[in-house]
Amino acid sequence: MFDDLIREEDVAWAAALMGLGPDGFAPVGDDVSRLQAMLRLDTVDFEACPGSGKTTLLVAKLAVLAMRWPHRQQGICVLSHTNAARNEISAKLSHSAAGIVLTRYPHFVGTIHAFVNEYLALPWLRSKGTEVRCVDTQIALAKRWSLLPQNRRWALRQANLSETCLIYENIDYGGGQTGNFGPHTPTYRAIVEARRTSSEQGYFCFDEMFLWANELLDRHPETVSTLRWRFPLVFVDEAQDNSEAQSALLHRLFCHGDAPSRRQRFGDSNQAIYGSPSQRGATSDLFPGAVIHPMPRSYRFGQDLADHVKGLGVTPQALLGAGPPDLLGVDPKAPAIFLFDDGSVQGVLARYGQHLLESFDAAALEKGVFTAVAGVHELGKDDRIPRALGHYAPSYDPVCARRESAPSSFVQYLARARFETAGSGNTDRLVNATAAALLAASELAGGTHGYGSRKSPHRRVAYMLGDSDARADYLALQEIVLTHQGNLSPVIWMAALAHVEGVVRHLSGAAALGGDVITFLAPPQPEALAEGGLANGARSDNLFVYPPDAPQLRIRLGSIHSVKGETHTATLVLDSFYHNHHLSELKPWLLGAKSGGFSTNRRGRQVSEGARMHGRLKLHYVAMTRPTHLLCLAMRKDAFVEDELNTLTNRGWTIIDCTIA
Repeated sequence: MFDDLIREEDVAWAAALMGLGPDGFAPVGDDVSRLQAMLRLDTVDFEACPGSGKTTLLVAKLAVLAMRWPHRQQGICVLSHTNAARNEISAKLSHSAAGIVLTRYPHFVGTIHAFVNEYLALPWLRSKGTEVRCVDTQIALAKRWSLLPQNRRWALRQANLSETCLIYENIDYGGGQTGNFGPHTPTYRAIVEARRTSSEQGYFCFDEMFLWANELLDRHPETVSTLRWRFPLVFVDEAQDNSEAQSALLHRLFCHGDAPSRRQRFGDSNQAIYGSPSQRGATSDLFPGAVIHPMPRSYRFGQDLADHVKGLGVTPQALLGAGPPDLLGVDPKAPAIFLFDDGSVQGVLARYGQHLLESFDAAALEKGVFTAVAGVHELGKDDRIPRALGHYAPSYDPVCARRESAPSSFVQYLARARFETAGSGNTDRLVNATAAALLAASELAGGTHGYGSRKSPHRRVAYMLGDSDARADYLALQEIVLTHQGNLSPVIWMAALAHVEGVVRHLSGAAALGGDVITFLAPPQPEALAEGGLANGARSDNLFVYPPDAPQLRIRLGSIHSVKGETHTATLVLDSFYHNHHLSELKPWLLGAKSGGFSTNRRGRQVSEGARMHGRLKLHYVAMTRPTHLLCLAMRKDAFVEDELNTLTNRGWTIIDCTIA
């Protein structure tokens, strides 16, 4: 059915389509991994190193398949872990007419959540008489919290439980993280009632949809064979990030039992990182599985950087540096470590900026992408310097950089869009961020518009407004946002607010806007000044400009999670604190004394470094494999003795002491 759909003569065409030239997937010496990966259509897991071009490979395969696909009612299912990955796949598919076909019936290209919602959870809930108004964890939890009696909210706060205790794990609305409140307590019963009421009103958290999808399969097991017939070929991108709920459901749908679909998964087990320490990956359908196709060649960086970072991989893998791409016309630079103390921690970003100016010419600074990231980016306590990114840049806003969680205010939607479009000149994200913020505000105001449309936020709002008077408000608001590139001062925001309120009232049907909406529409705060009244270069959109008085470059600040999958010209990895300082704990790996996630004990046995260290290694392996040309670290000076600094120098690191003026 599939074995002749990709032929060797198609490979050169697909490589050229992806901008790689006709030899882009050709063998390199004895390495035929990319060519064979293009040709394979059996069930297999591609273990792809950072920069191996796995998404490019996936899209190239899809372009060929779209050109040769013979079925009108059966399609290809392409599942991504995040919206960002979905958007990247869709954008690359749009480069060819054949690729565009995959974005339409009978195919599916989208996130796992979107697939589960569209084909399983939403139809099932509607068949039970539930009108699904919104699938958004933040909005659903706000609804549930408001449904709790005041004394129960007080009891939960006293027990240090947040709104997340209102997420349920069973279809009877039970389970979840409720602390010491068991089923016999009035508080637990109030929690369950709030969960039930909000769900019956149509408000759900993202992961709860997997519960309803599984209930459909329990009640109607024939759904499995129907979906396997509809999607005989399934691709899963970033498979290492799938949760147990996601992996188990996909395995149930496409792999378990008779007549499975053919499934190909793409990922890197060494880059399996999660949003919080409490999150865990799959346990029943692990990636990679039994059939593995390794892709060890990185086209992002050269062998020198590969040698510096490959030891951090928990599972030892070959890492062959075949980059960087010759886009900037400059050579890779020696990796650097910035040393600081309590008094100089806020000077690290400026020293990094100066180092970039000294390392790259003006053309490279104009074209390049420069970032600074930390494993912990929400400050919390103001101790254990550096605990988080906020110790380096006090004005840093963690919500702006958090990809998958919803911003908590209108201005945060705009700030995130500015952050994501830094230097690109693309207005699409600003337009859609404005529309998404209006939809979120209307939900808070009690809007009842249905959920599940594949339209962009802008198209949804435009359709819902129609020819109403509020349409003029919407167009005027978008003009204000675009004129100021999303950077609205408090004065400009107040001028825009009347347009915002007009649109929100129309979308929600509310005559007046309540307290939650007013909080969501709060004006932006004026930029804070550093000590002495001078701007320190960091702004509310998490862009650090340097020099601050005459900027020559912009450095994006964010969490390591926020830049996963990205490619940068230079990346500064900032030390942060979780049970200990991350990079200080990784010092044996930096010094070459350890490699991988296992070590040999005195009895000669292989022992694991432990779950916490594995998480730390994977997190910083992701961070250190982002750059093409320059990798930098920032660590406390007192983490080292002189001999260790000499060892680092001998291993090729440049040491820059920020404690010396």
